[in-house]
Amino acid sequence: MSGDSMAANNIGDRKHNKYAALMVIASAVLWGLYGSFVTLLTSMGLSRNVLVFLRLFATALPVGILMLILDPSQFRVRRRDIPLFVCNGVFSLFFFTFCYTEAIKVTKIATAAALLYTAPAIVMVLSAVFFHEKMTPRKVFCCILTVIGCAFASGIASGGGGGSSAAGILMGLGAGLGYALYSIFSRAVLNRGYSVFTNVFYSFSTAMVCYFVLAWAEGTLPQIAEDPGRTFLGLLCGLLTGSMAYVLYTAGMERMETSKAAQLAAIEPVTSVILGSLLFRQPLSSMEFTGIIMVIASVILN
Repeated sequence: MSGDSMAANNIGDRKHNKYAALMVIASAVLWGLYGSFVTLLTSMGLSRNVLVFLRLFATALPVGILMLILDPSQFRVRRRDIPLFVCNGVFSLFFFTFCYTEAIKVTKIATAAALLYTAPAIVMVLSAVFFHEKMTPRKVFCCILTVIGCAFASGIASGGGGGSSAAGILMGLGAGLGYALYSIFSRAVLNRGYSVFTNVFYSFSTAMVCYFVLAWAEGTLPQIAEDPGRTFLGLLCGLLTGSMAYVLYTAGMERMETSKAAQLAAIEPVTSVILGSLLFRQPLSSMEFTGIIMVIASVILN
């Protein structure tokens, strides 16, 4: 290969990686809207289980329609791979949304979002174990910077826990674990040759069934028909923070290391903190602002 050809390929690879990084960051910004949706909709009386069911429904349905239009063959799944999609739906998405939504209810949005971003450290370790990704000094430094920044942004580093209860902190950490598992299971799905759409459709459909059963068992499913405006907001939450965000994230992650994608997505708590402060007047201290800057710095350095 000539020097000119190699240079052209390198430029193309950099552009490819740049677009992948932008997709992951865009997905994180969309995810950052979730806390505001949860705070708004639960204040309007919508139960957690119905809210998450609507979100998952508004994620799986549009993706399924796209698959049907673009390439119906993407619905095909090998029997031996079914447990992988089920695990992604139950142990990552179901567990993550349960913990994260509960954490938002019992703590500040900033605290819940910051605790969620213990995930990059978990992803880094698991990716090294399962996918043999290198733990470079740069990645380790960015991960440490993210964790410290999130602790500052949440107010936990001040010793007050951001006004959080022990249960809220545990739920936030559980959300971080669930989020990390989504990256790991999704990487395994993509490595087996399935598309981004196939992964999102089946994983979210599995979690959606779980929340349908929970909402039915607690008798809150009729809430969907009680207030059309509230239901519309729940579906909008799904379209923005669900289908759009997860397709962008998984597509971006497909083109980079799993650990790097998780690190770039750390822009989510920054979005959550800012929106929580602006929309719901949740105070933003100088320490929390410093944490935001640290998270942004870790994304830029990555």
